[in-house]
Amino acid sequence: MIKIASSSIAGALLALGLSAAPAHAANRTWVSGMGTDSGACTRAAPCKTFAFALTQTPARGEIDVLDPAGYGPVTITKAISIVNDGVGTAGINVGSGNAITIDAGASDNVHLRGLTIEGLGSGSIGIRFDTGGNLAIENCVIGNFVTAGIIIVPSTSSSFSVSNTIASNNLASGILVVPIVSAVVTGVLSDVTANNNLNGIFVNGRPTTGASLNVTIVDSVASNNHSFGVVAASASGNAATAVTLRNVVAGNNGTGLGAGQNAILRVADSVVTGNNTGVNTHGGGILNSYGDNDIDGNTTDNAGALTVIPTH
Repeated sequence: MIKIASSSIAGALLALGLSAAPAHAANRTWVSGMGTDSGACTRAAPCKTFAFALTQTPARGEIDVLDPAGYGPVTITKAISIVNDGVGTAGINVGSGNAITIDAGASDNVHLRGLTIEGLGSGSIGIRFDTGGNLAIENCVIGNFVTAGIIIVPSTSSSFSVSNTIASNNLASGILVVPIVSAVVTGVLSDVTANNNLNGIFVNGRPTTGASLNVTIVDSVASNNHSFGVVAASASGNAATAVTLRNVVAGNNGTGLGAGQNAILRVADSVVTGNNTGVNTHGGGILNSYGDNDIDGNTTDNAGALTVIPTH
């Protein structure tokens, strides 16, 4: 048996210009309500806030939640995952400003899972996506913000997904997609509930000159929103804002579904009921119904130009 002393290995590595151990032993750090914002945020000695743990986590790494607590607001500037896999409420409460701001690189992927984000009636935004390659949000509860629970406002082309998430009780939008400059944005909302906001889900292409804005909403509910359940709009001269809905319930809103100027809603296998107005188009907006929808039980079922088209 050949035995080599560890000091010899370290010396050999150093001679080659290599470190005997990486600056981070792993790509994972931990936070706990009993933690302290110091050190490397290991599992044995976790940190207390997402913001400090982020400084100790390498790009493309993961911050894991160990127990229920409030973990404070954070600005994300690199590819990262923040994950709570069922240990209890991993909260971020803010009375002003944003809970999570994402200013990552153009190709960075950011993943948020299992967070409870509370605006206390005076916080501005729950999750704000400014720059990044892709944002994935899942299993989150976001509410009581002044501007929006989630706002997707990238200035460069990007994509996003939101799944199994609730955005409720926000004074403006539950989820607002509003890219700027010339961003081309695509996104999918799946198993999302937007409840008791001004607008449940608002896809707004007016501020971007990008070649396209396409959002798909599936298996979701927009309910009890004061203005629109789901609404899309763009501006003359811009690319059309395109939103496709499948198996969506728009119930008990001011207007269930709306398509404004230079926007098109494609609706399949969905229910629109209990609204003051079921569906509405204005400013030349287009609403295509695939003929398998239930639009009934509203004070006014159709206040615009609804086009019935065949399924394929």
